[in-house]
Amino acid sequence: MDETPRTGDPQRTDDFAAQLDAVRADIGELLRAVRLMGQQVNWLMDNALITAEAPISDVDEDIDEVMVALAATVERGEVFRNQLLDGITRSELRQVVDRYMDWQRRLDDQYATLVALSAAVVADDEPAALRAAEQFPAAARAVRDLETDGPRLEAAARTARQRLDADDEIRRAHSPDINAVPVVWQELRRRLRAVIDEGVAKHALFPAWFRNSLGLGPPRDQPTLWFELATEVRAYRITYGVVADDSPLGAPPAADSSLRRVAWYRRLSEGLARLS
Repeated sequence: MDETPRTGDPQRTDDFAAQLDAVRADIGELLRAVRLMGQQVNWLMDNALITAEAPISDVDEDIDEVMVALAATVERGEVFRNQLLDGITRSELRQVVDRYMDWQRRLDDQYATLVALSAAVVADDEPAALRAAEQFPAAARAVRDLETDGPRLEAAARTARQRLDADDEIRRAHSPDINAVPVVWQELRRRLRAVIDEGVAKHALFPAWFRNSLGLGPPRDQPTLWFELATEVRAYRITYGVVADDSPLGAPPAADSSLRRVAWYRRLSEGLARLS
């Protein structure tokens, strides 16, 4: 039976709205109860571990100057790499330039044809002059048609060249930073992962932000995802100086943040949501 209130039935509409508000209130109470239970469980677990003298793994305190420097190197290289044009875009821009160059060649050829016809018209060979005179109007129209396309093709080619030149300059100036990213990133991940591996092996108690988002250890059904997320979250915190103890990623990136940070924050947030 359709319970949707019909238009023109104020009483049924009010009743439906009241029922919906009641359901929302119940859900809100349930969520608050679940959060409270989670807090209680966390408190009990923390105290049980502390009482049992469980080792503490403060993954924030374990950060050293080398890790900070590695993270900064990766960030610098990634920022420059994100400024580069991808292969498809560069190919499309080169095609724009090539179209203009091809137009220029065709126009030059057409000018040459027009000059040759003009010379033939005034030459002593009367049959050739007649043929040239017949061909001249079509050749002149072809020149005018090509000249009409010129400003548009030239403007597009100029813009394309500017973008390609700027891209080439970034590649020349910052290729060492860009090329260093894969190796430095692997070294940073290795160091960050080693700390997490040690904590898991010792059944250590991780910080609150770690436990609240990743739990006390890797789940049996998703251990690889867990370790990858834990490592990358630590890298994110180091890179952007996140120190919040109640949130793994801190506040969302500001409007003027780098594209890399925005994309990284979104990807890690989605990964943590899937893990939970």
